[in-house]
Amino acid sequence: MIDIIEFKNADQQLVNDFVLNIQNGEFKLGFTALEQPDLLDTENFYLNGNFWTARNNGIIIGTIGLQNLDNHNGILRKMFVSKDYRGTEQKVAQTLFYTLINFSRGINLKMIWLDTPAIAVASHRFYKKNGFLQTDKLNLPDNYSFPDKNSKIYKLKLD
Repeated sequence: MIDIIEFKNADQQLVNDFVLNIQNGEFKLGFTALEQPDLLDTENFYLNGNFWTARNNGIIIGTIGLQNLDNHNGILRKMFVSKDYRGTEQKVAQTLFYTLINFSRGINLKMIWLDTPAIAVASHRFYKKNGFLQTDKLNLPDNYSFPDKNSKIYKLKLD
């Protein structure tokens, strides 16, 4: 059974290892934890938002985070699912995504933004299927920051 669990500080290293393994082992993006403040102190980085892990028998198989920028705009960050759990059969990504969207609506956010590597084509399909529209970096909120590694930008307006 897949469980969605809010981040606990004791999981910091497990989350770091999980995310960096997908970013660098699978996608060869060349990110370091030092370039990603949310991997150095996840609890405080997502303080006004939230961060969740998907687990199967206690093992992390997925992550997703919501950074609350300004009470109107949120950023979807660190959405990763282990290769063995991707796809529509187990719905891990969709469950993580719904968790984030329901939380976002609960705190009255109006727009969700995200950046994703240009090479992550399956991710692009997922985001578009869930209502995201691709946009230009020039449209990002002023306080949005990310380590640009040839990323595409998407936005989702919440009702």
